[in-house]
Amino acid sequence: MAKLKKNTIFRLIALSLALVITVGAFAGCGKNTEEETTTEPIQTTAAPTTTSPYLSGDINPLTGEQGYDKELLNNRPIMISVENHKDARPQWGITDADIVWEMEAEGGITRMLLMFADASRIPDKVGPTRSARHYFVELVEGFDAIFVHFGGSPQAYNAMSNHGTDHIDGMSDGNTFSRDTSRNVSSEHRAYTTGEKVVNAIENKEFRTEIDEDYLNPFKFSSSNRKLNDGECTEMVVDFSNYATYTYTYNAEDNLYYSSLNGNTFKDSDGNQQNFSNLLICYVDKSSLGDAKGRISLDLSEGHGVYVSNGTYEEITWEKGDYSDMMKFYDADGEELALNTGRTYIGLVASSQESSCTIS
Repeated sequence: MAKLKKNTIFRLIALSLALVITVGAFAGCGKNTEEETTTEPIQTTAAPTTTSPYLSGDINPLTGEQGYDKELLNNRPIMISVENHKDARPQWGITDADIVWEMEAEGGITRMLLMFADASRIPDKVGPTRSARHYFVELVEGFDAIFVHFGGSPQAYNAMSNHGTDHIDGMSDGNTFSRDTSRNVSSEHRAYTTGEKVVNAIENKEFRTEIDEDYLNPFKFSSSNRKLNDGECTEMVVDFSNYATYTYTYNAEDNLYYSSLNGNTFKDSDGNQQNFSNLLICYVDKSSLGDAKGRISLDLSEGHGVYVSNGTYEEITWEKGDYSDMMKFYDADGEELALNTGRTYIGLVASSQESSCTIS
């Protein structure tokens, strides 16, 4: 019995020694591992940098051109109604606008809305200024713009009254307009305004000059001068009517489309040919109002069209929705259209004229 206890004691002592040696060994391994992890450099992978395909920052909100005055970024745009009757040509200021909108008024005669990102961009002379139509007012309201016009249809005055449109009207704000006496045409084709007069009128009327935040950045601009998806376009014919058919011819040296009207170079009063980086042609449904003046209405709710730029084109859709909603443009994938930088022409052409508008 005593012998058994002695052997058991020896076994316990041996086992204890083995455990001490094993624990020490593990402790030594742990120390070496810690030294290795603290002395070797940690390998990291830098996060990939991405560049946005769209422009942002201090850019002109209507052209995408960089270097725009920060203090002007939140200003409301100005839209001025300018006529395109043959007696109104050559017009003043049509090559200065950031965007030129054009659409039929009545009788096939078109009218333009010259759009400036802010009042400081309006040149010394703009016109001949002419009367408003109710669908002009709808476009103005859709950009939170200040509207400049000389007279208007009953429907236009109703629209401005109903929507509280901030507008400067030659019928009631005579000091903002003058008449050019050098032209031998009737008086309605000679009225004009100036940037200084418009600024003064805005101050006198105490119009809000800061744009509603819902209307900031109305257009998206590509960070590169991109080619469009559906093919080449070196010439586009935009046929409003028998009275007004434009041909836009592409110049590959400056990436601009130059305008001719009814076969003649379309120039401003200084002899500068109208040109654009972008053409947006939107087909709209037209209906008659049935009055003695032959006035019409254009449905601006939604539709399709074509975008032309950089010697190429692609099919688009557009949508405005409610009266005060902003007009938006979309590519074939339903994504908001990214324009190339520069001035833009937006033609609202009756759907019945679509087959006469050609791309080559």
